[in-house]
Amino acid sequence: MTNHQAPYFSVCGYKVTTERTNDQTTDVQAIVEVKVGNVFVRRAASGVGPVHALDNALRACLSPDYPELEGVSLADYQVAVVDARDGTGARVRVLIEATNGSSHWDAGCISENIVDASFEALCSTALMGIMKARSDRLATTA
Repeated sequence: MTNHQAPYFSVCGYKVTTERTNDQTTDVQAIVEVKVGNVFVRRAASGVGPVHALDNALRACLSPDYPELEGVSLADYQVAVVDARDGTGARVRVLIEATNGSSHWDAGCISENIVDASFEALCSTALMGIMKARSDRLATTA
């Protein structure tokens, strides 16, 4: 897992659990821990799937320090198999397109683990969203 460095945040770890019950309902929970400055922040969140739960937990960790993320949303999410020879163990490429309403940007990752690739792409879109918002703010005040 890439460790996004200060001055913004670094990822310490995450955990996702998905439980499907007999009545075919699904419960998905994610726990994300990040370091913002010298402070460790750990938050849990639920979602309709593992990527949604991870996004919710990551935002819960970062939003107090980076309110800019409220304006960042997912515009597209794509997964493609890189090499199908390994079947369900094949590497996948995850590409996330994010937007703040006026700009769009992409982030992606390749991994054998679709959840890892998705989380890395989520972290990258969040990082770029923070950087973009701060860059735009500086440009309007200059």
